[in-house]
Amino acid sequence: MRTSLRHLPSTSQRAATILARFAAAACLAATFVACGPPPEPAKPPESAEERAEKSKIENAKKLIEKADEAYNAKDFDEARKLLGQAKDLNVESLSFQITEQLEKVDKRHAKLWANEVEPSLKDGDCKGAFGEIAGPMRDLESDVFVRELRRLIGAQALACVQSRIDEATTAGKYAAARTLVASEDTKTVLGGAAQKKLVTEVDTTIFEAKKAELDEPLKAKRWADAIAKIDEAQKNGDIGDEGAKGLLGVVRAAITPEIAGMAARAVGQGREALKALEDVDKLIKLARWEIVGPDMAPVAKDKTAPEVVAKKRQALAVWVEAQRVKMKPGKKAEKRWAHGKVAVLPAAKSDAPSKRDLAPATEVWILGQTKDLALVTDVDPAGASLDVQLERAVGWAPLARLAPKNTTEWIPPDDQLVGTRVWAPLRQGEANLELGIVSAVKGQDVTVKRLADDKEIQVKRGTLRLGRLLPGAKLVAFCQAKTQIVTLEEILPDQRTVKLVCEGGLRKDEVLPGLRARPEDLPAPK
Repeated sequence: MRTSLRHLPSTSQRAATILARFAAAACLAATFVACGPPPEPAKPPESAEERAEKSKIENAKKLIEKADEAYNAKDFDEARKLLGQAKDLNVESLSFQITEQLEKVDKRHAKLWANEVEPSLKDGDCKGAFGEIAGPMRDLESDVFVRELRRLIGAQALACVQSRIDEATTAGKYAAARTLVASEDTKTVLGGAAQKKLVTEVDTTIFEAKKAELDEPLKAKRWADAIAKIDEAQKNGDIGDEGAKGLLGVVRAAITPEIAGMAARAVGQGREALKALEDVDKLIKLARWEIVGPDMAPVAKDKTAPEVVAKKRQALAVWVEAQRVKMKPGKKAEKRWAHGKVAVLPAAKSDAPSKRDLAPATEVWILGQTKDLALVTDVDPAGASLDVQLERAVGWAPLARLAPKNTTEWIPPDDQLVGTRVWAPLRQGEANLELGIVSAVKGQDVTVKRLADDKEIQVKRGTLRLGRLLPGAKLVAFCQAKTQIVTLEEILPDQRTVKLVCEGGLRKDEVLPGLRARPEDLPAPK
């Protein structure tokens, strides 16, 4: 097919088209050349917290830089202050750096102080040197500073102190030596453990020197002079409380056999015994002991006299009292038994109130007696010397209450009889005895309240038997449909019921009111 020429574009039209296409291509090319790759997305703006954190980090870094400048200028206090401010900002990423810098400051500062006090230590002026450095060691509150300073001067400081101590103790200036080692400055510079060890060594050295000074007066038995030396040493500051206690112990050890021997020798003497007791008491007081009798309240352990001193002094005191009341010593100690509960008066002071009792039927031995009283001991004194017998004396007891026979089964004395359980003839026309409680006593007439019904029956004192119930006792009770002799096997826990063994071996329980006893089966009364 052929195209009509009139439908073809003209030359001017074709040129315009070409130009338009060229312009579009040029524009596209220009766009690529000018813009490049597509732009990245815009970043979000910083938060207030992030800006604050960055500012804090920058401030901390500036403080560290300023601290470093102060460190180089040897202004260590300023460096610590700036590092402290930086540390307070709590920037975790810088914490290690700040710690290292602080240690660096402390160590260099310690070196500076070590150089400062070195001349004083070399000259032996320990007190002056310690006075200079103890303040910063306490005030800085830096373990690094303290450790470094002790590392640098510790050995030299210790040698200085020991040298001064040796000079002071050799010259007898014990107080000065103790003051130096015990001071807070010495403790700060050397450390607690080192100072404690040094104090112990010094106190031991001084103690041995002071102990040697006591040898002469102790050998000469000038006890007061020895005590005076201790008091003077303590007053002058040569020894402390513990040292004084130790030296007092030396004196006490020496004086103990002296007191004991003096007291023992005076027992059995006449008028000289009272003077000896006074002398013994003076020595006991000098040794700063307190005498504690068997009936007295205890005292502090360091004030309690040794047992041998207390016993021998007690024996002498009893002997002096025995002379005062004109006691007649027995040729041989006589055994007795307490009838009922017996109050005893103090052995060394028979006119003082009673502070102890002898239980009923207690065994005692009479060492001597007056018209109404007996000096007794509860330990068999056979073969013992007089002073040992008197040591064991428990007191003075009324002779009337000391029986020559065992009183275990005796009816108590009238003043103790009320409230006692007894066997008594409490039913008219019945020969067997029944249990009751004594409610009244008037001469030989005794009122007994029956356990069975609380009825009060008056009987004669001589008809009573002690209402003790012991396994194996023969009693009368109802068994197998009749009354028969039974054996008491056991008292049950309620204390009102017993277990009985009847004839033929039958066992039964019975209450106390159901029991009877034949007079001949019971121990005879007093």
